Amino acid sequence: MKQLLLLSCMVFPCLIFAQSFQELCQNENTNGTVVNMVSYQDTVYATGFFTQICGESTDYVARWDGDDWLPTSIALSDPGHHLEVIDDQLFIARYEESIDSNWIYTYENGQLEKFGQGVYLTTASGFSELPNLYNIIKYDYDGSLVACGEFDRVGAASVSGIMRWDGSQWMDMGGGLSGNIQNTAPVMFPHELLNWGDRLLVSGNFRMAGNQEVNGIAAWNPVSGSWEALGAGFNGTVYGLAVYDGHLYAGGSFTQSGNKTLNAIAMWNEQISEWESPGFGFTSDNPNDFTFVHTLEVIDDVLYAAGGLKNLEYDDGSIVPCGGIVSFDGENIITFDGGVAGNDIEGIIKTTDGKLLIGGGVFGSGYLGILSNASSSEMPVKEQNIDIYPNPTSGSVWISSTRPVLNYEVYTTEGKLISSKQCDSHTAINFEIFSPGIYVVRLQTGEGIVSKKIVVY
Repeated sequence: MKQLLLLSCMVFPCLIFAQSFQELCQNENTNGTVVNMVSYQDTVYATGFFTQICGESTDYVARWDGDDWLPTSIALSDPGHHLEVIDDQLFIARYEESIDSNWIYTYENGQLEKFGQGVYLTTASGFSELPNLYNIIKYDYDGSLVACGEFDRVGAASVSGIMRWDGSQWMDMGGGLSGNIQNTAPVMFPHELLNWGDRLLVSGNFRMAGNQEVNGIAAWNPVSGSWEALGAGFNGTVYGLAVYDGHLYAGGSFTQSGNKTLNAIAMWNEQISEWESPGFGFTSDNPNDFTFVHTLEVIDDVLYAAGGLKNLEYDDGSIVPCGGIVSFDGENIITFDGGVAGNDIEGIIKTTDGKLLIGGGVFGSGYLGILSNASSSEMPVKEQNIDIYPNPTSGSVWISSTRPVLNYEVYTTEGKLISSKQCDSHTAINFEIFSPGIYVVRLQTGEGIVSKKIVVY
């Protein structure tokens, strides 16, 4: 019976209930979504659609002083999308609110400067069809800078969606990106860049990379100097990418890759060259909700997924409410006691004093939150040498552990606490008093929190 539990936790990650985020500036206005955060010269900076943060006037960029969000001397004229530190310089990719040109910017020694030629979208019309810039990265393979966004001209040259800096100017990269994923909005916008071994990944909403059909994600092969597809790609936008525990993850608004059903998050299976479910995804009870993973971020060997998240749904069909952000350590998922209700989360960063800052918002209203002890025992630990058996059960289960166990709690999959007790490393839990169903046992150990799903029949 113990083998059944271990197999269940490998295929369907177990749920952990941890402390919740504390909202910052609850009674002070933040008038736009917080999109991205970065640490630059020992200071956390945030950018997005806000011109006021916690009641302070800003120009789309703010800084965290350890206690408060404050204005900066970085005076952006349009909303910011991405901040990236490259070789001790702060690079800024921003939205553009006019139909003219846009630039990558650098900020150094108090000066904000344009970097290279301006980008244009010759078909620009409405706000969603402007020369917006979304990301910039240093390509590890050759040290060049690469930026992506909604553009089809750079300076006077025809360059579409992605550009590489040759040391003096922005250049085309393999014929660029074009089109949109079938049955999506007719807007081409590459959103994310990621180093993946010697390859560079770009993801977003585009159908073609060079002459290759890729559907939302493409890999640059530096040997052939061309773009490659990753499987069938996706049927919706891919907003976020991350490499975690040796696996490539993608998050977005997609529901399929080829004929495989997915729920906004996928893991690349290198052996069969296909995207598959990591054992869970994100859904909503409301068909009008826009469910999406915007950000995938690895912090302290934990993968964070954030965006418009409403329900965490396992591949076995069990559902747990969540809000905006969850974390995953390869075995366990933390929902932060239901997360942040009513807000999409996009920016995530850990401060030097061990706090986790998050930012987001919705409909012209920003949200900022903090988790005070992101390195504490409330974070997940591996399950090695901890068993709960038999599972499934119709009676009692036994905790068997080689590490100290202080107490246990039993939750329903909706997050309701129904039993708790101090215990030791060899304790029985009686499930005969509960109705048949799926439950979560949460163990407090001397090293952290471990949880396991128990099936009662």
